[in-house]
Amino acid sequence: MSRADRYDTLELTPTFLNDLIDRRFSASDRGRILRALRLLDLDEKHRSLRVHQLRGPLQEVWSASASDQLRITFSRMADGRKLLLTCSRHYDR
Repeated sequence: MSRADRYDTLELTPTFLNDLIDRRFSASDRGRILRALRLLDLDEKHRSLRVHQLRGPLQEVWSASASDQLRITFSRMADGRKLLLTCSRHYDR
């Protein structure tokens, strides 16, 4: 893995990686997700990400937007890193 493929604050789960390579995402969608990951790694407060904590049974999970239709979910780890859980279309199950 090259330095460009590494993240300082993000850890990708197998589920996240499987979601990312899922064929339902176009190359353009994957590009948006990868750009959002770079931003999330560098500055999670960037306004385009619209990071927010989810509610109810998912209250330990956070969401970041890769676009109006694409979102990334993650949990916060004790060491300040983010564990990436899923990437999906908004409200996909």
